[in-house]
Amino acid sequence: MVEKILFQSRKNFTVTANFYLPKQRNGKVPAVLFLAGHAEKGKADSAYVKIPAALARKGCAVLAIDPIHQGERRQFPATAEPGLCPAHNILNRQLLAVGESMADWRCYDGIRAIDYLLTRSEIDPARIGVNGNSGGGTLTAMVAACDERVAAAAPACYVTTFLHNVENELPADGEQMPRGFLADGGEMADLVLAQAPRPFRILSQNGDFFDARGTDETYSLLKKIYTLLGAPENISIVRGSGGHGYSEELRCGAYDFFNTVFQLGSDGKEPAGVLPTYEQLRCLPEGGVSQLSGEKNVRDFLAERMEELRKERADRPKSHAEMREALARLLKLTTPEKVPHYRILRPYFPKPEGSTPLMRFALETEPGMSVTLFAPGDGGTFGIPVVMKSKAELYLPHLACREEMPQLPEIFETVRFGLDYRGIGETEPNGCDQWNREFAAEYNYDYHYASLGVLLGEPLIGRRVYDVLCAMKLLRENGVRELTLRASGYGMIPAVFAAVLSPEPVKLVLGGKIITYEEAGHCLRSPIPQSFVPEGILKLADLDELIKLCNYFKEENHE
Repeated sequence: MVEKILFQSRKNFTVTANFYLPKQRNGKVPAVLFLAGHAEKGKADSAYVKIPAALARKGCAVLAIDPIHQGERRQFPATAEPGLCPAHNILNRQLLAVGESMADWRCYDGIRAIDYLLTRSEIDPARIGVNGNSGGGTLTAMVAACDERVAAAAPACYVTTFLHNVENELPADGEQMPRGFLADGGEMADLVLAQAPRPFRILSQNGDFFDARGTDETYSLLKKIYTLLGAPENISIVRGSGGHGYSEELRCGAYDFFNTVFQLGSDGKEPAGVLPTYEQLRCLPEGGVSQLSGEKNVRDFLAERMEELRKERADRPKSHAEMREALARLLKLTTPEKVPHYRILRPYFPKPEGSTPLMRFALETEPGMSVTLFAPGDGGTFGIPVVMKSKAELYLPHLACREEMPQLPEIFETVRFGLDYRGIGETEPNGCDQWNREFAAEYNYDYHYASLGVLLGEPLIGRRVYDVLCAMKLLRENGVRELTLRASGYGMIPAVFAAVLSPEPVKLVLGGKIITYEEAGHCLRSPIPQSFVPEGILKLADLDELIKLCNYFKEENHE
């Protein structure tokens, strides 16, 4: 028997779900919260209906929910559909600006689903389990770690180590990057240890992109700790032979696990039977939750929160000194104490012939990290002193100084430098690319390193601003008395931050209108990449407010 369920995880934020209830029951039955992976049809996807149906036939109730922007819970209109996983990442970087994330929202949905299960008189509250695959496997581990009511959990195709993900340059979804989790040395094993020694089974595939070597390392560590806790039998692993996906081997491993833990009196085999169709499982007409009266989407809640934070900021204004201190804390950086060491590189000769050559310098802004500083040259003389003047401009590009500096307006009595801060231009990293080298693509190198910054609790934008501050210090130590920061495109964001944080006055010139974080939060597709979004920035200030603290010059041709 399958019921179509609607419940609200937040006011006017509806979760669509299917509740599978065994036909034959003798008293209260155990229940499993089933969490689908990244599948368009969510709970009703053909890859995921087998588990709930099979567990129900074995005597276990199952609540299968649609995750956010899956199945019947679309958060984008059909005319602006960015794709399932990209949509999650777009929402994630919008939420980060207010100090939240998709991991938070999805996990809270799971906790509220357990709340719903406990309203059902048929359910034994002492026997609640969680199971899911891929993105649902991630959520399984997180929900089980956060909710003590979970008696047993079995995530599939997720558990490895964060270290292996980093070494393998595996860009993962925004909801798979819990904020600050690695800051104090956390690892995936800690998600399991948060619930130890409750029964836990890892379901893994030999050929998964979630590295099986990391799975083995995590399992080995957990086995030792569960043994110390006196429950070695409560941690187990089932390994399938294929690639990423909820194979029959893994599904049978889940059946066996819940049969044993919840004493279902069945077995680990997949039972035969007709599976319900998408139409039979769909809770709402075409359009899903968006057609419900009063229904909100994630951006509606985000808009309300942004408005609240704007009012709070207005009620508690900060001086420049206070803002400088608070912004440094938010970006996790300090003012550079030493002038960075630099190496003199070969010059760059732009096209067409006759264009001014660019000298290049590799600034070591921190051990093992060099960024490229450019300066005008003649192709035959080298070194910063040969071009230095008391007035200088430091240009921060949108994507690359090589292409952009020759296009800038001519300046007089001032020497112009350009900085490819980390991840930009010549400091663009190799690897991490799934399809192309597009900077703002959702799963490319820039997104990957930004996600690692989220995990570490150290925003990538903070390190970029530190690069800028190091370059500014180098210029000032070499005789610059009047310094201008000029920026275009993405470069305007680190320029604003650096101008606020600079211990000495700096003139700020922006090559166009800057998009604020609040404006980006209202966009269907945020134009600000995650690598430029410090977590919780809107709790402190928006970009337009920071600009008011700067010596800002607006060029006439941009008015």
